[in-house]
Amino acid sequence: MIIFPAIDILDGKVVRLRQGRLDAVTVYNDDPVDQAKRWIDQGAEWLHVVDLDGAVLGEPANLGIVERIAALGVPVQFGGGLRSMEVLERVADAGVKRMVLGTTLVTKPAFVAEACERYGSAIVAGVDARDGRVAIQGWREGTEYGVLELVQDLELLGVKRMAYTDIAKDGMQTGVNYGAYRALVGQTLIPITASGGVTTLDDVRDLYALGPQLEGVIIGRALYEGSLDLAEAVRAGYGEA
Repeated sequence: MIIFPAIDILDGKVVRLRQGRLDAVTVYNDDPVDQAKRWIDQGAEWLHVVDLDGAVLGEPANLGIVERIAALGVPVQFGGGLRSMEVLERVADAGVKRMVLGTTLVTKPAFVAEACERYGSAIVAGVDARDGRVAIQGWREGTEYGVLELVQDLELLGVKRMAYTDIAKDGMQTGVNYGAYRALVGQTLIPITASGGVTTLDDVRDLYALGPQLEGVIIGRALYEGSLDLAEAVRAGYGEA
């Protein structure tokens, strides 16, 4: 199971939000590249980078920073404003290995299908939900889509992997919504990355126990606040801790 330390970029700085709220921001580092180096030094094998400005604006605003992070040599999974084939090409050229689509999963299914056809398993469906309903536009807008309903549509579009975020848990350090992940594992064959609420090593172990379809976990605030050690989390991702 891949452990993805999260690097969320807002106004050029590394931040964490609570439940996706832009009025609940904590700044952890003024230099995202420096933060990436720190996670790599602690054993990161992948990095999950989000352009929060891009998620709001509708196109990446920090791609230069992302390119510098990708140049460090550890593969990068990146999302935030990826809403056209032109942008995907720019992001791929910047060295990003996996590209996360969010809003377009609902608003532009034909684009999602085209992206999956061209980039295959490098496309990740970033499904974000609050109270079981999918949210879009940087989590600011709700939809009538239920999570499982959307996932079934994504399978038909050719999506090969998914990252699921429980918005109510994100940044709150209150534990993981295991029920949601168990349900997804039982309803789809798409490999899943979990996000939101991971706080302790036991959370990582419990996600690992769901089996190989749970292929990754994104961890943010717990690493920045020190309630979870990255090296130990990586070992737990291999079933060794």
